[in-house]
Amino acid sequence: MKTFKEFMQESSLSRIKSKSDKSGIATLSGDRGNLSKKQNQARSQQLQKDIRGKFGRGPTKVKGSYLEKDEKTGKETRVKEKSFAIDRGKMGKRKFKKTVKKLGKKYGQDSVLTQTKKTGTLHATRKKGLGPKTKGIGVGKFSPQKKNPDGQSQIKGKIFSYSK
Repeated sequence: MKTFKEFMQESSLSRIKSKSDKSGIATLSGDRGNLSKKQNQARSQQLQKDIRGKFGRGPTKVKGSYLEKDEKTGKETRVKEKSFAIDRGKMGKRKFKKTVKKLGKKYGQDSVLTQTKKTGTLHATRKKGLGPKTKGIGVGKFSPQKKNPDGQSQIKGKIFSYSK
């Protein structure tokens, strides 16, 4: 018999894939590379509460990696972070994107990833978060078991990313 914690972590790559195909998903994080582990843990817990409050259900925990750019030096570093995948459910596409962007902005993220159609889009949540582009950048289709040098996520050891 499964413990409660195991039962609550029932999500898998195939479940995320089916959610992305049906309604759409978003991936966001509260972590920042310049903060301590303890600060990032507190931010992740608060983000999880915010997601639950805004969407009415909890997110799926995933491990992510992202190329984070330092505002002052312009140096890029690969940051491993605790990320969350949330499905759109019955929320409208525009409201979903707007809510995800607000959360990304609140937590000082460079960008958030949303997918409401067949392809994903990276949205800047702060000035120069994606460089000179301020609109979204198309990142391609959901690709299970494919690595991406720009950023990828992992659930239960299985990698997924977006690629063109």
